[in-house]
Amino acid sequence: RRENEERAKRYNALSSAVMTMRKEGQHDQAALDAAERVLHINPDHATVWNFRRTVLKHMYPDDAEAEARRAACEREFKLTQEALGANPKSYPSWFHRMWTMEWGCCEWQWATDMKLTAKMLTLDERNFHCWTYRRFVARLASVPAEKELDFCLGKVETNFSNYSAWHYRSKLLPVVHGARDGAVGPAYEEQLRNELTLLRSAFFTAPEDQSAWFYQRWLFGQLGLIAAGGEGGGA
Repeated sequence: RRENEERAKRYNALSSAVMTMRKEGQHDQAALDAAERVLHINPDHATVWNFRRTVLKHMYPDDAEAEARRAACEREFKLTQEALGANPKSYPSWFHRMWTMEWGCCEWQWATDMKLTAKMLTLDERNFHCWTYRRFVARLASVPAEKELDFCLGKVETNFSNYSAWHYRSKLLPVVHGARDGAVGPAYEEQLRNELTLLRSAFFTAPEDQSAWFYQRWLFGQLGLIAAGGEGGGA
């Protein structure tokens, strides 16, 4: 109990110091260091992440040297990776990593983060924060939809109870097999019907799980649109 009390006392002191810096508008390296100490203890402190972004924008404005901003981004990627190691579902940490990627125009980080998300989804294939971030990076990096569709299939076949993988698949199928020049081609309809085989396996394996049933609802909706002469699309 004494140890917990000491940790809580230390955390409160560190957090209060950062809040004072924020209130006084202190935007320097000392503020970044203080924020980092808090985030190492509590990676879910959204206000501290927000303050950290304010400091970074002040220290590295748009006309800052490219090398300096890249070095700053590398530190943020390292910090967020450490935070996600402590809590893989920390939304503020994922959001900060996404912000860093856009703020720093970090094209050099794309391949690394695609590998990172693949590794983290091996550890927990249903981490929807990680799935959201992967979709974000894949879009930035223009990863072929066919490649991501194969990735989703692997995750679904590993665990049918993976709503995020099913959802991503519903976004990718219309892109890979979908409409051309405003009309749905027969390849898309054929692929949708092929999905029924995959669903059948899911229903036999985990009939009580809702993920595949939600996907089936989307699938029937797409087939209904085609039957009515409409256009398909992700849901």
